[in-house]
Amino acid sequence: MTKSPPIVTANLSNQQSTPIFGKHQALFLNALKGLLRNPVRNIIVILCLIALLSPFVTAITICEGVKSQYSSILREGCDVYVARDNYGSNAPIELSMMGKLKEIQGVTKVVPRVIGRTYVRGKFLAILGIGSQFIPSSVQIIKGRLPGAKGEVILGWRAAEYLELKPGSEFTIERNPGQNFRIVGLFRSTFNVWNADLLVMNFEDASDLFGIPGKATDLLVFTRPGYEQIVDIIIHISDEETGQPLLRVQTTDLIDRYSKRGFNIKAGVFAGFYCLVFALGIPAIGVISGFGQSERRREIGVMKALGWQTPEVLEMVALENLILGLISVPCIILAATGWIHIFNGAVVSKFFIANLGVMIPFSVPSEIFPIPFVLCIMMAVILTMVGSIYSTWRTAIVSPSEAMKT
Repeated sequence: MTKSPPIVTANLSNQQSTPIFGKHQALFLNALKGLLRNPVRNIIVILCLIALLSPFVTAITICEGVKSQYSSILREGCDVYVARDNYGSNAPIELSMMGKLKEIQGVTKVVPRVIGRTYVRGKFLAILGIGSQFIPSSVQIIKGRLPGAKGEVILGWRAAEYLELKPGSEFTIERNPGQNFRIVGLFRSTFNVWNADLLVMNFEDASDLFGIPGKATDLLVFTRPGYEQIVDIIIHISDEETGQPLLRVQTTDLIDRYSKRGFNIKAGVFAGFYCLVFALGIPAIGVISGFGQSERRREIGVMKALGWQTPEVLEMVALENLILGLISVPCIILAATGWIHIFNGAVVSKFFIANLGVMIPFSVPSEIFPIPFVLCIMMAVILTMVGSIYSTWRTAIVSPSEAMKT
């Protein structure tokens, strides 16, 4: 009785797969032995990768952290932001529009707000003018109380330290020296930027400060779930008005999408500048990987004389580079994490957080997983591969006798 063809095919498949697997396993073991024979070269390559990639990973980590915190700030806000349109940017809107917006079905409340930036004792601060009952919940008073009467303000604790102010301190702002302000509380927020960059006051005080009495920089519209058509209704109201600029209506999702695009563009610009570093780093890695080049040439020549094929030599070197790249990843992550937590992202953070000095006066937001971590792996492996595969190929294609020449 003859065996059926399917069983013979399966047996042949098993017989063929075993030596193939054993071959790759042997190449992997040879790659490990090659690394162990050259510890000095491996350490130098890893240090070079850390020096090249840690600034890049630090920058992307800070970008992802700032982007994440900005999205969290938006989620604390309203559903729709309404202002007047001034050639594609926001312009102040009159408070009389609040009544029209409140009449729309599905609108639960409309809150006027004034936001702007100005110098306070030489420090550039963000100003938020809003009713004390509408101050974001993430603003937690740690000393004093919320503002109530005219001229009362609260300040982020980091900004208070920088300006040497405390509850009870009085000051004026250069933009409107006739206004007097008094700090009644210091706050701490989960959003690190606010701690060093935010001054909160009453809506009327902010309107007078920026010279827009009877107006707000925008109106915050809160809606019930499922009322997405409110945007179309507001736009229709704007079209029916005469003698007024159009209304500029922006949903939270729209602002979130555009803000993320802006941060991604910044990250892309930084990566574009950093391509020059990568371009210089690839030949540097190639030279360092060839540390003891004559020994490597003789080693490849011996392999060829013993019957190794060029693809096998290249695979072994590729495995060496893969192992080196993967070993360097945790070192790069640790260097980037130290840069952020010990030096607070000095120099690099200014690229993503505007209007602040070289040394950021608060804990810089950071998010290492998943994008910076994945990019770190990719770049480490690519740099090691590109830096040495070509030189190995040039050596592997010549005759063994020529390769073994010193």
